[in-house]
Amino acid sequence: MPGEELMSIKNGVPILLNDLMELDDPALPRQGWLVGIFMSPIDVHYNRAPIRGVIRKIAHCFPVKSRGTNSNMFHAQSNLFFDLRPYWQGCDYLIHNERASYVITNDKLSVYVTQIADRWIRKIVTFRDGVAVAQGEVFGLIRMGSQVDLFVPDVEGRMEVLVTERTHVRAGIDGLLRIGD
Repeated sequence: MPGEELMSIKNGVPILLNDLMELDDPALPRQGWLVGIFMSPIDVHYNRAPIRGVIRKIAHCFPVKSRGTNSNMFHAQSNLFFDLRPYWQGCDYLIHNERASYVITNDKLSVYVTQIADRWIRKIVTFRDGVAVAQGEVFGLIRMGSQVDLFVPDVEGRMEVLVTERTHVRAGIDGLLRIGD
């Protein structure tokens, strides 16, 4: 919801959507669903377009809060493995690491995708702005362990979430959300 914190990384510091995406996009809706997909070193790290459309904007950066190097994603993997909640506890990589954020738009919807690199990666491969992509088409790559966050606006409350916490998803095969009537 607008102005609501997404999570607290440490010491009760609230993290908001713009902190995670670094898009600085005034059109970014403030109400919707955020789905985080953590990829372990044994997962495939090609990222696929959640909708067909055009890549309208890409922001590839190290966030201002970065210390110049990526943080390790070990906490996320151990939190998930041992079912320690909240899963993002101790995961400062969510706000410090290199990221590439995209806006993918079609005639019905705009979605926001953020790739986050692990400490050992230092390489996010991105497409160019203005490129058309089909749903399920590879649009980028993060080498080794990483995370992809998908934000889908849902101002009208029509989205149905198809996954739950700890669901293992397969890129281009498993649906994450569906637009309801």
